[in-house]
Amino acid sequence: MDLMIAGWERLEGATLDLLLAACFFVPLGLLVNWRRLRAGIAPLREETRFNLTVFAIDVLFVTPIIVMLVYQMRLAMPDSLIPGLTPETYALIGIPLTAFLAVFAGDATSYFRHRLEHSRLLWPAHVMHHSDRAMTFLAIFRFHPVNRLTTALIDGFVLAALGFPAWAVVINSLVRHYYGMFIHADLPWTYGPLGRFFVSPAMHRWHHVREGAGVGSNFATVFSIFDQLFGTYYVPGPCREPLGVTEAAGKGVSGQLAHPIRIWSRALTPRRPEEA
Repeated sequence: MDLMIAGWERLEGATLDLLLAACFFVPLGLLVNWRRLRAGIAPLREETRFNLTVFAIDVLFVTPIIVMLVYQMRLAMPDSLIPGLTPETYALIGIPLTAFLAVFAGDATSYFRHRLEHSRLLWPAHVMHHSDRAMTFLAIFRFHPVNRLTTALIDGFVLAALGFPAWAVVINSLVRHYYGMFIHADLPWTYGPLGRFFVSPAMHRWHHVREGAGVGSNFATVFSIFDQLFGTYYVPGPCREPLGVTEAAGKGVSGQLAHPIRIWSRALTPRRPEEA
């Protein structure tokens, strides 16, 4: 009974967060894209239903497991794996700089972890996120449970290894969560010269194109400088190319949840001599 109550409390809190975000992003999206949306909203309806279903599954079943695992990981780790980087060190440099460094380090970690998610090993779990054909701010919730788990463990381990205090880790999570909503919103903005420092909605939209130029680019979430440093920056202008993936990633929510299991099982199953 207590678990059921806790589950409903998590759902209520996450739903309030979603509704507040919707109050900002939905009017903004309608204002910017009104003429284009009138031409056809069927894909938007379909993808919205999909994303909201994944959102509910995540809040009720996935997030509690991730929170428990990350908590146990932090208990098993020392304050820092790098000498000299401890919560006391960050207390000396002050809250504003510590908060900035946490977000910067979190985005650097995310950049390389995101590139790993596009590797042959983790792509089967990440493809769900890229299968959205009508990307809106709700795409921030469209992640396979395995993808959510690898994200939380990798990012959490690195920030813990760097000795950041818990409050700085929370700030990093909040900034990346809400800014992640923003760059997934259907907005054509490139930021102009500021796009050379920060990831814009247009920049991230190029990351989600179905095929052609833009595929394999723009892996950062907050700071575009990482993509520029490592040769993955691509923003020729606002992106109006088709989004999604060309491969079959499973039909519906259940099909996409099962997709990586099928791929990995097939890869681990020895082939018969006649199939070799």
